[in-house]
Amino acid sequence: MQFQYFRPNETIRSLVGSYYNLTIMNDLADVMRAEIANVRFIIRGNVHSDLGGTEVKVPAGSAVLCGPTFRWSNVRFEAGTVIFGAAITPLGWSRMLKVSAETYADKLVPLDNLVDSNNRDQIRAVTQAPDAESRVVAANRLFASLNDPDISVNERFLMQATRWIVDPEPNELDDLLSATDLSARQVERLCKIYFGSAPKRLHRKFRALHSANRLTWKQLTDWRDIATTAYFDQSHFIREFRQFNGRTPSEFIKGAHLLVRMTLQERLQIDHESPFSLVG
Repeated sequence: MQFQYFRPNETIRSLVGSYYNLTIMNDLADVMRAEIANVRFIIRGNVHSDLGGTEVKVPAGSAVLCGPTFRWSNVRFEAGTVIFGAAITPLGWSRMLKVSAETYADKLVPLDNLVDSNNRDQIRAVTQAPDAESRVVAANRLFASLNDPDISVNERFLMQATRWIVDPEPNELDDLLSATDLSARQVERLCKIYFGSAPKRLHRKFRALHSANRLTWKQLTDWRDIATTAYFDQSHFIREFRQFNGRTPSEFIKGAHLLVRMTLQERLQIDHESPFSLVG
C-alpha cells in the first residue's frame, strides 16, 4: 500500500482539507472508521463497500461523494486499485454541494448526481489525469468551480463547533451551547446541516476518533492511557471505540486497522488549513 497526501490550492483550503492518493498493490479487505465527508475518484481497479448497508462495487472511472459517516463499514480493494480522494470540510460541503450534510450521512452517491453538467467534464479530468500531481491540479479546478461564495453560511457557528469537535479534552454539549448565542434547537439544526448529525452523536464520534488518533500518533501500547474520564467505565469506552473505529482498542493497537493507521500516520506529513480534516 502506498499513501501520499497533498495540500489543495490555497484558494480552496477552507473547503477541501487535503488530497490523498492511495495505491493498493494486492487484494485488501479492511474496515473504514467513521469519517468526515470525502469525494473519492476511482482511478484504477474496483472498490467494494457496505457503507450503505449492502455491498456495492465502485468501478474505475467513478467519482463518489461519501457523506459524513457515524459508524464503521467494511471495504475491499482489488489488486491494482488507485484512489484519489479529497477531504471535504463543513464549509466546503455547504459552499459546493448546497444540501444538508444529514441528507447524505452514511451514504455513497455518484458525484455526477450533485453537480451541474458543466462540471462533469472536470470530474473526468481528475479520473483521467496521468499521475497524482496532475490529479491535484484537476481537482483544484473542479472544487474551485463548485464553490459558490454567495451561499449563506453561519461561519461563526462553524468555527465554534469545529473548535468544540477537535478539542481532545473532555467537553460536553453545554460547552458548545455556552460558546454560542443560539438555542439548543438551533445548535442541533445547524450541526445536522453542516456536520451531518445532532451534536450528541457528533461528540461521541469525535471523542472515539481522538482516542484512536492518540494511540497512533503517540505510538501507545496501552489503551488505558487514552481512556478518559469522559466514559462511564471501561466497557463503555471499549464499546464506543469499536462503534466508530471498527476495532476494539486492543485490536487497534495490535495493528489490525492497517488502512486507518497508515492514513493517520501519513496525514501528519502536510499542514492542514482546517484541524477538522486532520482529526477526522
